[in-house]
Amino acid sequence: MASETVTSDDRGGTGNGPVETLEFTERKRFSRLSDDDAKLLGELRPAFEREADRFVGEFYDHLLSTPALRPFLSDPATVQRLKAAQKRYLISLTSGDYGEDYARSRLRIGQVHERIGMEPQWYLGTYSLYTDLLMPTLHDHFSDDPGKALRASAALSKLLLLDMQLALDAYYQIRHRREIQRSEQLAAVGELAASIAHEVRNPLAGMKGALQVLRTELSVKPSNMEIVDELLAQIARLENLVRDLLTYARPSAIAVQGFDLHDMLDRLIKMYKDEADAARITINRVYGPGTGRLVADPQQMEQVFFNLIHNAIQAMEEGGTLTVATQATRAVTVISFQDTGKGVPKDDMGRIFQPFFTTKHRGSGLGLPIVKKIIEAHGGFIDVNSTQGEGTAATISLPCTEEDD
Repeated sequence: MASETVTSDDRGGTGNGPVETLEFTERKRFSRLSDDDAKLLGELRPAFEREADRFVGEFYDHLLSTPALRPFLSDPATVQRLKAAQKRYLISLTSGDYGEDYARSRLRIGQVHERIGMEPQWYLGTYSLYTDLLMPTLHDHFSDDPGKALRASAALSKLLLLDMQLALDAYYQIRHRREIQRSEQLAAVGELAASIAHEVRNPLAGMKGALQVLRTELSVKPSNMEIVDELLAQIARLENLVRDLLTYARPSAIAVQGFDLHDMLDRLIKMYKDEADAARITINRVYGPGTGRLVADPQQMEQVFFNLIHNAIQAMEEGGTLTVATQATRAVTVISFQDTGKGVPKDDMGRIFQPFFTTKHRGSGLGLPIVKKIIEAHGGFIDVNSTQGEGTAATISLPCTEEDD
C-alpha cells in the first residue's frame, strides 16, 4: 500500500543516505528489467493517468472490505492523503526512470508500513491487487499489438516485484535495527540488575540469619512470631528474585553429562505431589520408549523442568491435569508439559519470553526467559501454545547427543 513521503525521523536509519547504486543496478539486472521494459512502461503513462482515480477507488474499496485493515483507514482525512499518495505511486510506475530516486521512494513506503504497524502479509498482498487493477488497462492500451502487450505485462510484473523487494527490505531493516537496540537495552538493564542483585545478596543473607536466630533462640511472643515468619517469607522471595536475576544475566557454563531423564522428572513431580493433591491436580506421566537417557547439563535441565511444572500447577487454580510426556527420535528428544489451566491471553503470547514480563501477582518475570536461554544454549528450542480457558502446552526439543566415554 503506497504511502506519503516520510521525514527522516520516520526512517529508522534506512534510506537517509544515497541508495547503493551498484546494488540496485544489480537487482534490476537480475530481475531483467531492461531499458526496453522502461520504454514500454513509459508508453502506458497516458492510460494510467486517465484511469488513476478509478484504480485508487477500487483499491481502497477492497482494503476497506478487509476487517484487519480498517483500523489503518479509520480517519477520513488520512484516507484522502493516502489516496493522493496512491495515485502518485501508480502513475510513477510509468515514469520510465527507475534509478536511485525511484528506489529511495520505494524504501520509504516500506518504512511507513513498519512505522504504522502494518504486517507484510497485507501490503505484499496489495501487489496482487495492483496486477488485477492494472493489467486490463495495459492490454487495452496495446490491444492492436498482442506481442507488445505481453512484453509490457512482463515489464510491469518485474517492476512490481522489484518494488515489493525494496519495501520488504526497508521493513525488515528497521525491524532488525529495533530488535538490536532493544536487545542492547535489555542487556544493559540485565547487567545493572545483576550488579544490584549481587550487592543485595549478602545483606539479605545476614538479615535472614539474624531473623532465624531471633525466631529459634530468643523468647518471642506468638503474635510477634507471625511477623518474623512473614519477614522470612519475604526475604525468601527476594532471594529467589536475586537468584533469577543472576541466572538470567550471568548464566553458568554448560557442564554436559548423561543422566536419567525420567528419574529427574519423577523426582520433581514428587516434590510437587502435596501441592498438586491439595489443589486437586492430577499429574500424568507419558514416557515414550528410548527417552530415558539425556545428555545435557543436569542442573540447568532441572531448573527448566522445575519452572515449567511450577508454572503449570500455578495455572490450575481450580484443579486440573498436568501431563508430562517424553518421546524421542534419532535426532531429537522432546519433553512436553501440558496443563488444563486458565491459559495465556492471546495478546500476551508474544511477550511470554520477554524478561520481566509476568501476569502473576508474585513473580520475577524471568522464569520463561531463563528456560528459553538454557534450552537454546543446548542447541534446542521451546514452543509454547496456549488457549485461554483451555490450557497451555510447553514443548522442549533437544538434539540427541552421544555421551562421552
